[in-house]
Amino acid sequence: MIERWNRWWFPQSDGLDLAVCRILAAGSLLFVFLPFFMTSPSEHIALIERPGGFDQPQWMMRLLAALVPADSSAWPHLVRGAFAVAIGAGVTTLIGLRTRTSAALLTLATWFLVSHDGSYGEIHHPEIVLSLFLLFLTLSPSGRRLSIDALLGGRPEGMTDRAVWPLKLTQVLLAWTYFSNAAAKLLYSGLEWMNGYTLQQSMLYSSLQWGRPLGFRLAQHHDLCVALSIATGAFELLFPLALFVPRSRTALLLSGALFHLVLYFTMNIGFFQNVILYAVFADFRGPETRLRALLWGERRHDARVEI
Repeated sequence: MIERWNRWWFPQSDGLDLAVCRILAAGSLLFVFLPFFMTSPSEHIALIERPGGFDQPQWMMRLLAALVPADSSAWPHLVRGAFAVAIGAGVTTLIGLRTRTSAALLTLATWFLVSHDGSYGEIHHPEIVLSLFLLFLTLSPSGRRLSIDALLGGRPEGMTDRAVWPLKLTQVLLAWTYFSNAAAKLLYSGLEWMNGYTLQQSMLYSSLQWGRPLGFRLAQHHDLCVALSIATGAFELLFPLALFVPRSRTALLLSGALFHLVLYFTMNIGFFQNVILYAVFADFRGPETRLRALLWGERRHDARVEI
């Protein structure tokens, strides 16, 4: 059992899959989530300037507040600095320059922004798994492939058993995220959560609050809400199959992408960070091999033409 455990967590790899996921995570954070989905610097500063201070300070905020008083004028500078660090470290993580140090800085800046945003009474969690994945990049050889570090230091020879566990652990976290959500619904509401009325109420409230006409229209159809509730529960309960049944992954990941799209356009609930992290289930070695074969074939063809 120990051998099987080690084979699952620590198989040999050249690091390509981890490198691709590093690029996707840093790139999406840099070009999508920071500018469009995460709270802006001005919104953070507005939270700082409101009376009352923190409502539910997260651990990082409690630590910083012990060093810098919460009413200090330094906090707006901390926010702007965190955004600047996130952007700079996001670029260097993306291209793989001083990869571990860059990933560490990106992790700290992202954790600061997420923790600060969640310290004022309303806690959201779409960034949590992505934030943890950034930490995993810091602790693993994520710059082994597709990086400036690899170009400057020469491509490392051989394989390593340290480049897959971040992907596996992220898979487990995603599976637990969905499964625990379904389990909580069944534990606290039972099958009544799937009666359609719960989803109707949530969809009506959110669609009116955020101006989502599609959600308002769907909420008018009770039978459709029942079907959507059952489909949601089934998807969340079955998602752990993606860990151990490779044939189920395509269907589950496509269902997950559709699930999050429907949530966003009906209720303004965006968990697209999870969709980006579906890449941890992919095997990028096959496409790389085919691309190399295609490029090599074209070069050989060009050489024959020149001769």
